Amino acid sequence: MKGAILVGVGTLALMAALTTGCSTGNGGNNLAARDTTVEYYRVFDIKTEAPADTVAKAASNGINRNVKDAQVATPAGVQVTELPGHFKIADPTAAAPGTAVDKGPSCDGASWTAKAAPKVHGSDNMNLVACLFPYKNGYHLDMYAVFTKPEGGWLAWPRRVGGMVLGTPEKFTESTMMDLVRAIREGTGANVTLVEAKPNLAGTPWLEPGRSASAQASTAAPATPAAATAAPGTPPTR
Repeated sequence: MKGAILVGVGTLALMAALTTGCSTGNGGNNLAARDTTVEYYRVFDIKTEAPADTVAKAASNGINRNVKDAQVATPAGVQVTELPGHFKIADPTAAAPGTAVDKGPSCDGASWTAKAAPKVHGSDNMNLVACLFPYKNGYHLDMYAVFTKPEGGWLAWPRRVGGMVLGTPEKFTESTMMDLVRAIREGTGANVTLVEAKPNLAGTPWLEPGRSASAQASTAAPATPAAATAAPGTPPTR
C-alpha cells in the first residue's frame, strides 16, 4: 500500500513538473493562446522566348492546381521594360480616411496577376498574390502570401496532430507557389532561377516534377466567371 502511494505521489509530481515546464518555457507563455502572422515572399527569374499568352496560360494553370476561383487578370498594353518590375506593398497611412486598404501588394506593370483568399485548415485571413513582370530577358514572378494562425493554448497539440493529417498552412503556401513556378517552367521550357525568398527556400524544389492536380482550397470571395475563366487578354508585344 505504501509503495502504491509513493508511486501515485511520484506520478503527480512528474505531471506537475511537466506542466510547470510547459508553462514556463520560452518566457512562461507556451500555454497562452495567441495569433501569429506568417508571411511568405518568393521572386523567380524566368527566362523564356515563349509567347506572352503561353506564359500567362501556364501561370493560370499553375495557380489552379491548388486554388480554385483565383482572380486572374492579364492587363492589356503592358510595356516590356529593360529591367523587371516589382510589386509594391500597400501603405496603410497613404489611404484616405474611411477608405479600405488593399490586402497584399499591388501588381502595377504586370502582364499577368492572380489574387486569392483561400480558406486553408489551420489559418485565418490568408491572402495570396502573384505577379508576372515582363522585361527584355523574360519575366520576374513575384509571389506573396500572408496569413494568421493560432498557436499555444490547450489546443496546441490537437492542432499539431491535425496539421499532420490535414496539412499545415505553411505547406499549402509553399506547394501553391512551387506548383505555379513548375507549371510555367514545364509549359514554356523556361530557365527558372530563384532571386529572393522569405523564409529561406532549401534546394531547388521548383525543378522537381509538378503535380497535374491536387486538393484545391476554396477562396473566401469567389471570382466572377469572367475573371476566373476569361481567356488571356492582349499580350504585351515581345
